[in-house]
Amino acid sequence: MSGEVLGSMFNQNGYSTARMRAVWSDENRLKIVCKVETAVAYAMSKNKKMPLSAYEEIKEKIVPENYDMTKLRLSAARAGHFLAGFVSYSQQLFEDGGGQYLHYGAASEDVEDTCYVLQLKQADKIIMDYLVKFGSVLYDLADKYKKTINVAMAHRTYSSPSTLGFKLGIILNELDYLMRRLDSLSDFTFAGSLTGVEGLSTMVGDNYDQVETDFCDYLDLQVPEMYWHTQRERFTEYCHVLTMIAQMLGKLGKNLLTMSQTQVGEFQEAYAPGRQGSTVIPTVREPYMCEAIVNLSTIIRNEMPLMYDTMQVSGEKDTAVWRDIYVVLPEMTMYLSGQLNYATTILKTGKFDTKRMAENFILGDGTMYSGALMMALAKKGMGRQDAHELLVRLRVKADEENKLLKDLFYSDDTIAKYLSRQDLDKVMSPEAGVPHALEKTNKILGLYRKRHPLNKKGVINNGTNS
Repeated sequence: MSGEVLGSMFNQNGYSTARMRAVWSDENRLKIVCKVETAVAYAMSKNKKMPLSAYEEIKEKIVPENYDMTKLRLSAARAGHFLAGFVSYSQQLFEDGGGQYLHYGAASEDVEDTCYVLQLKQADKIIMDYLVKFGSVLYDLADKYKKTINVAMAHRTYSSPSTLGFKLGIILNELDYLMRRLDSLSDFTFAGSLTGVEGLSTMVGDNYDQVETDFCDYLDLQVPEMYWHTQRERFTEYCHVLTMIAQMLGKLGKNLLTMSQTQVGEFQEAYAPGRQGSTVIPTVREPYMCEAIVNLSTIIRNEMPLMYDTMQVSGEKDTAVWRDIYVVLPEMTMYLSGQLNYATTILKTGKFDTKRMAENFILGDGTMYSGALMMALAKKGMGRQDAHELLVRLRVKADEENKLLKDLFYSDDTIAKYLSRQDLDKVMSPEAGVPHALEKTNKILGLYRKRHPLNKKGVINNGTNS
């Protein structure tokens, strides 16, 4: 595993999931290398570029069970190149000359990058599964709390009444888009390539396009329009969407952090038996998972510049930029798996304190209702700008006289000319924003349901196996 936290048995579960780490393990890498080398032999033999018997022997011998991992590592180290060491080590496995056709017609880039595509394709299935599970929990919460009043924040201050369901619906709608965006990249991203160093397939020879097609079909990959050794945008764009997903989760984590503050008290993480929040403050319940979600969004974002660098390939072969991909693809997907696991767990087991949310409305001095009040006065004939200027003057007066702004709304003679006390009660009610919030939340839920249909168990499913 790359990186101390990803390779450490003590730290890795705090940053990733075992399921995703398995994709990027040496054992899985060897399995995929064997599969890709076999695919090369299959495509070449099918198009009579090599004897069928050689392919049959390669298919039989090039399997993970025939390799000693320690000896293979030593062979790769001596060769200074994994595939060179792999091909050299593999020769001892053959008896009928098939070893001479191993890697026949392929460049190292063809095999190396196709292997990374296959691993990324495995990682993509896991990510989509995590996204579906996260979406299911988020959907249920948005639906459950769609009528629960919760103040909307602007510049970290009270702005207007809203609902918790609508706030969660905002994240759900963003998730909906990013899931569809990620899915749309599959055909472009998951492509193989068997075209040699320069992309002209000279090592393959005649009928090269059919050989490449058979190679890709064997691996269940798309055939690219152009060889992609120097076209790295397919990886860059895919990772860009992963980074957007991470930032969406980071936004959720930040909002939950704010709600977890002692002064706010609207959300609390669940604590499993025996779990400690601090070695110094025994009774504290720190929002550790919220912090982890935010932290991982930063880590993933900081890896993205490397992917942009990979697009600046020099000539037809440039290992310098490929080395960045070999770092970013494993690390980004592993970090994202950990972040999604945290986000799903925290929403599934955490507690929203709706009573505290209602109590927190009392902290408002009336500012959150000033927008609605301005529009109510405008509709009654006062004029929007005149109403705006009046409310600003009342704001200044409240500050100077140390009075509650909402009390001045009720005592102001000008406002009384246009709105009765009953009218003011209606405008300055926490429930005033619920109808619109409910309508918009239901719209978001409906769109998500349509795009990610419910299965018989009532769980959101986009077709990805869980």
